[in-house]
Amino acid sequence: MVKRFAVIGLGYFGTNLARELTNNGAEVIAIDNTMAKIEEIKDEVAYAVRLDSTDEKTLRNQGLEDLDGVIVSIGEDFENALLTCVLLLEFGCRNVIVKSTSPIHTRIFRSVGVHKIVAPDLDMAERLAATLISTKILETIPLTDEYSIIQVKAPRFMVGRTLKELDLRHEHNVNLITIKRRRGETDSVVKAAEKTAEAGTEALEDIIGVPMPETRIEENDTLILMGAQNSIGRLVKE
Repeated sequence: MVKRFAVIGLGYFGTNLARELTNNGAEVIAIDNTMAKIEEIKDEVAYAVRLDSTDEKTLRNQGLEDLDGVIVSIGEDFENALLTCVLLLEFGCRNVIVKSTSPIHTRIFRSVGVHKIVAPDLDMAERLAATLISTKILETIPLTDEYSIIQVKAPRFMVGRTLKELDLRHEHNVNLITIKRRRGETDSVVKAAEKTAEAGTEALEDIIGVPMPETRIEENDTLILMGAQNSIGRLVKE
Protein backbone atom coordinates (compact mmCIF):
# COMPACT_ATOMS: atom_id res chain seq x y z
CA MET A 1 0.00 0.00 0.00
CA VAL A 2 1.36 3.44 -0.95
CA LYS A 3 1.99 5.68 2.04
CA ARG A 4 0.65 9.24 1.97
CA PHE A 5 2.18 12.29 3.64
CA ALA A 6 1.84 16.06 3.69
CA VAL A 7 4.79 18.40 4.07
CA ILE A 8 3.82 21.89 5.24
CA GLY A 9 6.52 24.49 4.67
CA LEU A 10 8.80 24.18 1.66
CA GLY A 11 12.08 25.59 2.86
CA TYR A 12 15.32 23.70 2.43
CA PHE A 13 14.36 20.90 4.83
CA GLY A 14 10.73 20.58 3.75
CA THR A 15 11.54 20.56 0.04
CA ASN A 16 14.21 17.88 0.43
CA LEU A 17 11.92 15.79 2.63
CA ALA A 18 9.08 15.98 0.09
CA ARG A 19 11.49 14.85 -2.63
CA GLU A 20 12.97 12.04 -0.54
CA LEU A 21 9.52 10.70 0.38
CA THR A 22 8.47 10.81 -3.28
CA ASN A 23 11.67 9.07 -4.35
CA ASN A 24 10.90 6.34 -1.83
CA GLY A 25 7.50 5.69 -3.40
CA ALA A 26 5.23 7.78 -1.19
CA GLU A 27 2.40 10.05 -2.30
CA VAL A 28 3.19 13.56 -1.08
CA ILE A 29 1.06 16.67 -0.68
CA ALA A 30 3.36 19.72 -0.61
CA ILE A 31 1.93 22.80 1.12
CA ASP A 32 3.29 26.35 1.38
CA ASN A 33 1.94 29.90 1.37
CA THR A 34 4.39 31.04 -1.33
CA MET A 35 3.44 30.34 -4.92
CA ALA A 36 7.07 30.33 -6.11
CA LYS A 37 7.84 27.35 -3.86
CA ILE A 38 4.72 25.53 -5.04
CA GLU A 39 5.71 26.09 -8.67
CA GLU A 40 9.19 24.76 -7.96
CA ILE A 41 8.03 21.39 -6.63
CA LYS A 42 4.61 20.81 -8.21
CA ASP A 43 5.95 18.47 -10.89
CA GLU A 44 7.86 16.33 -8.37
CA VAL A 45 5.06 15.47 -5.93
CA ALA A 46 1.54 14.07 -6.18
CA TYR A 47 -0.12 17.36 -5.26
CA ALA A 48 1.07 20.87 -4.40
CA VAL A 49 -1.17 23.54 -2.93
CA ARG A 50 -0.69 27.11 -1.82
CA LEU A 51 -2.46 27.91 1.44
CA ASP A 52 -2.07 29.49 4.85
CA SER A 53 -1.71 26.54 7.25
CA THR A 54 -3.02 28.65 10.15
CA ASP A 55 -6.38 29.06 8.38
CA GLU A 56 -8.39 26.36 10.13
CA LYS A 57 -11.13 25.97 7.51
CA THR A 58 -8.74 25.78 4.55
CA LEU A 59 -6.39 23.38 6.30
CA ARG A 60 -9.24 21.11 7.43
CA ASN A 61 -10.50 20.86 3.85
CA GLN A 62 -7.28 19.10 2.80
CA GLY A 63 -8.28 15.85 4.59
CA LEU A 64 -4.90 15.57 6.29
CA GLU A 65 -6.25 13.41 9.11
CA ASP A 66 -6.40 10.48 6.69
CA LEU A 67 -2.67 10.57 5.89
CA ASP A 68 0.13 8.44 7.33
CA GLY A 69 1.88 11.56 8.58
CA VAL A 70 1.97 15.36 8.39
CA ILE A 71 5.34 17.09 8.67
CA VAL A 72 5.35 20.76 9.69
CA SER A 73 8.50 22.46 8.44
CA ILE A 74 7.85 26.16 9.08
CA GLY A 75 11.15 26.89 10.77
CA GLU A 76 11.21 30.63 10.15
CA ASP A 77 7.92 31.32 11.97
CA PHE A 78 7.53 29.50 15.28
CA GLU A 79 4.07 30.92 16.02
CA ASN A 80 2.68 29.69 12.70
CA ALA A 81 4.35 26.30 13.14
CA LEU A 82 2.87 25.91 16.63
CA LEU A 83 -0.64 26.93 15.56
CA THR A 84 -0.46 24.58 12.57
CA CYS A 85 0.53 21.69 14.85
CA VAL A 86 -2.30 22.46 17.27
CA LEU A 87 -4.84 22.49 14.42
CA LEU A 88 -3.54 19.20 13.02
CA LEU A 89 -3.81 17.57 16.45
CA GLU A 90 -7.34 18.90 16.83
CA PHE A 91 -8.24 17.43 13.42
CA GLY A 92 -7.13 14.01 14.67
CA CYS A 93 -3.99 13.59 12.56
CA ARG A 94 -2.35 10.47 13.93
CA ASN A 95 1.28 11.32 13.17
CA VAL A 96 2.20 15.01 13.47
CA ILE A 97 5.92 15.68 13.02
CA VAL A 98 7.51 19.10 13.39
CA LYS A 99 10.88 20.66 12.65
CA SER A 100 12.23 22.51 15.69
CA THR A 101 15.03 25.06 15.65
CA SER A 102 15.68 25.51 19.38
CA PRO A 103 15.42 23.61 22.70
CA ILE A 104 12.69 25.92 24.02
CA HIS A 105 10.63 25.40 20.87
CA THR A 106 11.08 21.64 21.29
CA ARG A 107 9.74 21.85 24.84
CA ILE A 108 6.69 23.80 23.69
CA PHE A 109 5.96 21.45 20.79
CA ARG A 110 6.24 18.50 23.16
CA SER A 111 3.90 20.15 25.67
CA VAL A 112 1.07 20.44 23.13
CA GLY A 113 1.36 16.77 22.15
CA VAL A 114 3.28 16.75 18.85
CA HIS A 115 4.16 13.13 18.10
CA LYS A 116 7.71 13.58 16.79
CA ILE A 117 10.22 16.45 16.76
CA VAL A 118 13.22 16.55 14.40
CA ALA A 119 16.23 18.77 13.70
CA PRO A 120 16.52 20.66 10.40
CA ASP A 121 19.18 19.46 7.98
CA LEU A 122 19.36 17.53 4.71
CA ASP A 123 20.70 14.40 6.38
CA MET A 124 17.77 14.39 8.81
CA ALA A 125 15.35 14.78 5.87
CA GLU A 126 16.79 11.63 4.28
CA ARG A 127 16.72 9.71 7.57
CA LEU A 128 13.17 10.80 8.41
CA ALA A 129 11.95 9.85 4.93
CA ALA A 130 13.40 6.35 5.27
CA THR A 131 11.86 5.95 8.73
CA LEU A 132 8.42 7.13 7.62
CA ILE A 133 8.31 4.88 4.56
CA SER A 134 9.22 1.68 6.42
CA THR A 135 7.22 0.84 9.53
CA LYS A 136 9.99 -1.63 10.42
CA ILE A 137 12.74 1.04 10.66
CA LEU A 138 12.82 2.51 14.15
CA GLU A 139 16.00 4.61 14.11
CA THR A 140 18.90 5.40 11.79
CA ILE A 141 22.43 6.50 12.69
CA PRO A 142 24.42 7.46 9.56
CA LEU A 143 28.10 6.46 9.48
CA THR A 144 28.90 7.73 5.98
CA ASP A 145 26.86 8.86 2.98
CA GLU A 146 26.21 5.19 2.19
CA TYR A 147 26.49 3.19 5.43
CA SER A 148 24.36 3.38 8.57
CA ILE A 149 23.51 1.60 11.78
CA ILE A 150 19.78 1.00 11.66
CA GLN A 151 17.38 -0.30 14.31
CA VAL A 152 14.54 -2.35 12.79
CA LYS A 153 11.71 -4.61 13.79
CA ALA A 154 12.53 -8.19 12.84
CA PRO A 155 11.12 -8.83 9.33
CA ARG A 156 8.56 -11.62 9.21
CA PHE A 157 10.69 -13.88 6.98
CA MET A 158 13.41 -13.97 9.66
CA VAL A 159 11.19 -15.04 12.58
CA GLY A 160 11.88 -18.59 13.75
CA ARG A 161 15.16 -18.91 11.82
CA THR A 162 18.69 -18.96 13.21
CA LEU A 163 21.41 -16.51 12.25
CA LYS A 164 23.29 -19.38 10.64
CA GLU A 165 20.28 -20.16 8.44
CA LEU A 166 19.79 -16.51 7.52
CA ASP A 167 23.49 -15.84 6.76
CA LEU A 168 22.81 -12.09 6.65
CA ARG A 169 26.35 -11.07 5.73
CA HIS A 170 26.51 -13.19 2.59
CA GLU A 171 22.85 -13.24 1.58
CA HIS A 172 22.02 -9.58 2.26
CA ASN A 173 25.38 -7.79 2.72
CA VAL A 174 24.29 -6.74 6.23
CA ASN A 175 25.90 -7.27 9.64
CA LEU A 176 23.85 -7.91 12.78
CA ILE A 177 25.38 -6.06 15.74
CA THR A 178 22.98 -7.14 18.47
CA ILE A 179 19.34 -7.95 19.29
CA LYS A 180 16.96 -6.25 21.70
CA ARG A 181 14.43 -8.79 22.93
CA ARG A 182 11.32 -8.33 25.03
CA ARG A 183 11.24 -10.60 28.05
CA GLY A 184 8.89 -13.59 28.04
CA GLU A 185 5.17 -13.05 28.26
CA THR A 186 5.05 -15.22 31.38
CA ASP A 187 7.38 -12.87 33.23
CA SER A 188 5.25 -11.03 35.79
CA VAL A 189 7.63 -8.09 35.67
CA VAL A 190 6.93 -7.68 31.97
CA LYS A 191 3.20 -7.87 32.47
CA ALA A 192 3.49 -5.06 34.96
CA ALA A 193 5.75 -3.18 32.55
CA GLU A 194 3.21 -3.56 29.75
CA LYS A 195 0.59 -1.95 31.95
CA THR A 196 3.04 0.85 32.60
CA ALA A 197 3.69 1.09 28.85
CA GLU A 198 0.08 2.05 28.31
CA ALA A 199 0.84 5.07 30.47
CA GLY A 200 3.77 6.06 28.29
CA THR A 201 6.81 3.92 29.13
CA GLU A 202 8.22 1.02 27.13
CA ALA A 203 8.09 -2.66 28.04
CA LEU A 204 11.32 -4.11 29.41
CA GLU A 205 13.89 -5.42 26.94
CA ASP A 206 17.05 -7.53 27.20
CA ILE A 207 20.13 -7.02 25.05
CA ILE A 208 21.63 -10.13 23.47
CA GLY A 209 25.19 -8.82 23.51
CA VAL A 210 26.84 -11.04 20.89
CA PRO A 211 24.30 -13.12 18.95
CA MET A 212 25.63 -16.58 18.05
CA PRO A 213 25.02 -18.57 14.84
CA GLU A 214 22.44 -20.69 16.69
CA THR A 215 20.54 -17.61 17.99
CA ARG A 216 16.98 -17.79 16.70
CA ILE A 217 15.05 -14.63 15.76
CA GLU A 218 11.80 -14.15 17.69
CA GLU A 219 8.68 -12.27 16.65
CA ASN A 220 9.12 -9.16 18.82
CA ASP A 221 12.89 -8.82 18.37
CA THR A 222 14.46 -5.50 17.47
CA LEU A 223 17.59 -5.90 15.34
CA ILE A 224 20.54 -3.49 15.32
CA LEU A 225 22.00 -3.79 11.82
CA MET A 226 25.00 -2.19 10.10
CA GLY A 227 25.43 -1.96 6.36
CA ALA A 228 24.68 -0.01 3.23
CA GLN A 229 21.36 1.81 3.55
CA ASN A 230 20.00 0.32 0.32
CA SER A 231 20.93 -3.22 1.46
CA ILE A 232 19.09 -2.80 4.76
CA GLY A 233 16.18 -1.20 2.90
CA ARG A 234 15.83 -4.26 0.69
CA LEU A 235 16.07 -6.54 3.71
CA VAL A 236 13.18 -4.95 5.61
CA LYS A 237 10.96 -4.96 2.52
CA GLU A 238 11.13 -8.76 2.17
